[in-house]
Amino acid sequence: MYLNILFPSIMALYAIYANKLTVPGVLLAWLFGFIIVTFGGYVAFGSVALTILIILISDRIKKGHKDSKRNVYQIISNLLTPTLSIGLYAITGSEIFYTMFYAVIACSLADTLASSIGSLSKEKPFNVFTFRLMERGESGAVSHLGNIAALSGGIIIGVIYYIYTGDFKGFLIVSVMGFIGSTADTILGTLLQAQYRCHKCKKVIEVKKHCRVKAKLIKGYAFVDNNMVNLLSNTTVFILSYLILL
Repeated sequence: MYLNILFPSIMALYAIYANKLTVPGVLLAWLFGFIIVTFGGYVAFGSVALTILIILISDRIKKGHKDSKRNVYQIISNLLTPTLSIGLYAITGSEIFYTMFYAVIACSLADTLASSIGSLSKEKPFNVFTFRLMERGESGAVSHLGNIAALSGGIIIGVIYYIYTGDFKGFLIVSVMGFIGSTADTILGTLLQAQYRCHKCKKVIEVKKHCRVKAKLIKGYAFVDNNMVNLLSNTTVFILSYLILL
């Protein structure tokens, strides 16, 4: 039990030291971490810790992205669904939910790697539907390098799952679900995520205010931001993996 408290606490202290999370974000991340390590075990927690660390340093990799604190909404979007999977595993004892946990974590890692490493591509990204060239950072933009990174992220979590369980079928599901989740994130971002045009600089942005003025909504839904898209993509993987594993 002491280790169950210690491990999430170490992660929380690191986030505070590195100034990567807001206080509410740290507290919620600690709670989710405690639930995962208590009911899912140390390997499950290690998978989450690896994913969180990569997410926290991803802003340093992304080209043209200003490093900023992650908030409680970002913790919810990335950790709520896997924590729910572990909770259902603890309640039912079904290995299906344990495998689903890794599938959802694979989705988060794959999407993070696709975004961060994909931003390093020398080629312009393209629209997932029309293949039209787009600017980096636009919703719906993907690159070949980003797709390879997404697949790699799924495989990383899949390998961790396989080493611990020896379940090759589960390894394939986890690995593929990581890539599918990253693709779903891109598609949902293209179809639903709000985009605005700044009245002053005329740039297309994803925030409601820019240049200190309210921007005009030109696409998507105002309540769907990047955090909502991440949550929806995780939920998509949660449902798909459940249907496959039944």
